[in-house]
Amino acid sequence: MTKPEITQSQKRFQESVGALFHENKPTFLFIKSSTDLGVIRNGGRNGARFAPQSFLSTFKKFSQDLHLKEQSFLEFEVSDEIHEKQNFHEAQIAESQRIEKILKDHPGKKVCHIGGGHDHIYPLLRAYSHQYKKIVVLNIDAHADTRTDTEFHSGTPFRQFSTEFDGDFFIFQIGLHPFANSFSTLSPLNKGKSVELFKKDLNPENLNKLFKQVSDVVDEKTLVVFSLDADALNGYEVPGVSAVNPAGISRTELLDLWKRYTGLKLSHAPVLGIYELNPLYDSLASISMRNMASFVFEGF
Repeated sequence: MTKPEITQSQKRFQESVGALFHENKPTFLFIKSSTDLGVIRNGGRNGARFAPQSFLSTFKKFSQDLHLKEQSFLEFEVSDEIHEKQNFHEAQIAESQRIEKILKDHPGKKVCHIGGGHDHIYPLLRAYSHQYKKIVVLNIDAHADTRTDTEFHSGTPFRQFSTEFDGDFFIFQIGLHPFANSFSTLSPLNKGKSVELFKKDLNPENLNKLFKQVSDVVDEKTLVVFSLDADALNGYEVPGVSAVNPAGISRTELLDLWKRYTGLKLSHAPVLGIYELNPLYDSLASISMRNMASFVFEGF
């Protein structure tokens, strides 16, 4: 029996990144948190809940490249909007437990966590906290997300985590704006250390100094997470976000930061979080999704 010829669309799919999503020896995990209640609780625009699927839809359409040929991807959904509406903090804990199980079932893999709001980095950090007693976060963001509010949301995750974590916590904030952070937000953490590098001071010399501080605290037992709030980037490059940045970092600067991160002496595979993308406010050309998806494509 003659084997039927594959169609043009089938051929294109076979040559796309989408064809690399399967369960055969995965090397890369996409963990999706498709809720944005934390953003809304923080007074932000809804729509970030659609970001994980929109991002992956764009990513899967890219053509395979030699550096991705040996990769295989898995994706998981870990959030629960109904639970969040019933009890937000309990839902955060349940989400962290789901993430922790995924990490245990697939140890040593590259991880890209996609929100949703930036509140979802709290469950991610909590999931890793049982394995690591020293955690460093590189937070690329216009906002420090260390608000002192008693109700948890997308603006509180780092202060929330640092208060609960019983190990050593360091957060290096890169790209902040004075107009986006109140005095109370930038007040010292109750536990842990925060170092800020504002966008106006972002230059190679200051970055070298900051990454020297990072490397000084990193050892073989340290987890280092690269947390990217998409509103850290220029609004004309990434308009589809919860809070558009009029003077953000460029995509070129972002790739430089990622290169510096992967140049650290990490004892684990890269851990990347991408948050606050909002496809409802993206351009008709989906430039935000294409910029972020191509960043992951090039970065890994």
